[in-house]
Amino acid sequence: MNRRAFLAGVSALSLGLPRLCRAAEDGPRLRVATYNIHHAEGTDGRLDLDRIAGILRELDADVVCLQEVDRNQPRTEKLDMPSLFAEKLKMTSAYGVNYQFSGGDYGVLTLTRLPLLAQKNTPLANPEGVAEPRGCLTVTVRWQDREVDIHNTHLGLSPKERAAQVEDVLPLFRPDTPTLLLGDLNEGPDGPAVARLREKLADTFTGPKDEGSLPGAKKARRIDFILASPHFQTVESVVHVTGTTRTASDHFPCRAALAWRDPVPATP
Repeated sequence: MNRRAFLAGVSALSLGLPRLCRAAEDGPRLRVATYNIHHAEGTDGRLDLDRIAGILRELDADVVCLQEVDRNQPRTEKLDMPSLFAEKLKMTSAYGVNYQFSGGDYGVLTLTRLPLLAQKNTPLANPEGVAEPRGCLTVTVRWQDREVDIHNTHLGLSPKERAAQVEDVLPLFRPDTPTLLLGDLNEGPDGPAVARLREKLADTFTGPKDEGSLPGAKKARRIDFILASPHFQTVESVVHVTGTTRTASDHFPCRAALAWRDPVPATP
């Protein structure tokens, strides 16, 4: 090959690379979010479902995992939050009741605009017997002709609780099934429970390492996570900080855009 032909080939290849990159960037995205909404009561003391619903619209996620969601609780005017959020956002809902008190329910809520194929709430260990009951809500959705399992959880406050609860969560992961785990894990990225989960799933976070998910905290702590199986690559995964999210709850929402890491065959 002469020099002119070689340079022409290199030039053509270099011109083609941006097109390939743009094609990858323009591919399908699975958008997910997690948000501990503190039963829709903000740090300003206001109970405001519309404010939370507005934030969820901003997130524009295909799947949203919420924690600390009330149903028929006197403290929140006996509102049926799962039904109200589903109605306001025009999404399908799955509610996992983990704690019943004052005549009402308390738990986690998963909302999706994708086909919902299955749902199951699994109680998690309570080794000390006196802590708040916890659970993991698993839903299976269909995205891009493939089943995806999405786990929504809120782990306990003590290291002993979290260590036991993670051992209940891990068996829920189906081999060879694209899997996400979202929720409030009540410890930072270097915590032992998170490390145990990361043996199977990757932390998708792409934001600054010192960014926290707790508004007003004296020291930044990121305790809300979006973890993904190797089937996915992360396009973006950040804490969603706005003027409204600073006061709407005692947590910031976290959102991620994910893509298939490699072409994945459709589920039979």
